[in-house]
Formats: sequence, structure tokens, C-alpha cells
Amino acid sequence: MIADALRAEIETFAKTKCRGNLLFRMAEEGNVDTVCIRAYLTNLHHLLRHTPICLVRARKRALALGKTDLAEHFRHKLIEEAGHFRWAEDDLASLPGALQPSAGVLRSMERHIAFIIESIDEDPTLFLAYILFGEYFTVVLGPEWLRLLEERCGIPRTSMTVIDKHIEIDQGHVEEALDTIDDLVADPRMLPRMREVLRDSMDNFFAFCTELAESHGRVSQSSLRSDAVRAPAA
Repeated sequence: MIADALRAEIETFAKTKCRGNLLFRMAEEGNVDTVCIRAYLTNLHHLLRHTPICLVRARKRALALGKTDLAEHFRHKLIEEAGHFRWAEDDLASLPGALQPSAGVLRSMERHIAFIIESIDEDPTLFLAYILFGEYFTVVLGPEWLRLLEERCGIPRTSMTVIDKHIEIDQGHVEEALDTIDDLVADPRMLPRMREVLRDSMDNFFAFCTELAESHGRVSQSSLRSDAVRAPAA
């Protein structure tokens, strides 16, 4: 029940709200360039570098709470996710101007990572909601994101392997993530809090895309006007 409810929320976000984001609309208009993608990949690299850190933290917290099955799941995920940040490094090196200074990490990304750590410290079970979001959202929206970047913005798929490879491997991970939630989160009273964590994760992603577009994007005036109308209420 909990897994299905979370999956439905991710699908709705990917098909509706996320498409109203300024960065996504810029891609549709062909206004995402290598400067923006370099910043995007730099921030994604930073996030992926924190994946093993968060998994180790979640495993230790689960063990401290006596949740041995959950701890074992995080140990398994730690093996699965090892070295994925290097895909982003390879992509950055493949972009034109690879020797240019890399973009900095955005405040919205730093806030997102801090949020993940706070959620783990509260209850490592909540981390399962974030993991499901990261994997399922990539599978649902990733192919269209790559298509828009390549066809309309001239960003080759070969420079976005960090997304392309995650689309491929996460197709199998999604079912595992859903089954894990069904197996390890039996208490229906966990649904409201897990849903809050999921929604906060989605809001954090929306905020990151907006900050990225505004700080590094080649923003058209039509996008700015549209964003002012369609921005979600705080």
C-alpha cells in the first residue's frame, strides 16, 4: 500500500508539475547550453558523491535502532551504487571547454543533501522514500530529458551517460525499491511521514532546477514570464 501510494505521487510529479519547471521548459525551447549542463553535472556529481555517505549513515542508524533487515538493504545498496559519481566526471570531461573551471555547488543542492541526512537521522526508513524517488523519477522522465537535450539543445547523449546509465540500471532497481518498502515498512502509520519526505524531495529537486536555470541558463523572456505565472505556491 505504501509503495503504491508513493509511486503514484512520483508519476504525477513527473507528468505534471515537473514539466512546468523553468529548466525543463528551457530544454523544450532549445535554451540549455553547455554552461548550464556543466553546472548540472557538477551538482549531480556532488549529490552522487554523497550517496555512499548517506547509505553508510543509514545503515549505522538502522543497526542502532535494531532494524537489521533495513541495515542489510542499505549494505546491499552501497555495493550497487559504488562509483556512480565517476560517470558524471566522465561526462564533464567530454563537454567542450573541459579545462574550464567547474561550476560551484548550488545552495539548493546543499540544502537537499542536508535534508536527506536529517531524514536519515530521524528514521532511516524514510530514506527508502527518497531512494524510490531518485530511481523511479529517472526512469519516468530521464529518456525525455535526454531527448530534449540532444534534439533541441545539441547536448549529445554521450555527454549525459550518468543519466543514460541510471535509466538502464534503475529500471530493475525500481521494482526492488517498491518490494523493499512493502517488505520492510509494514506499519501503515508510516505513510504520512514517508509521503512528506517524498514531497519534500520533489520540491527540493524543483528548487534545484529553478536555481540552475536562473543562475546558469540561457533563459528566454517567454520562459521567465511563464515561470512567474506557473511557479508553485510556497
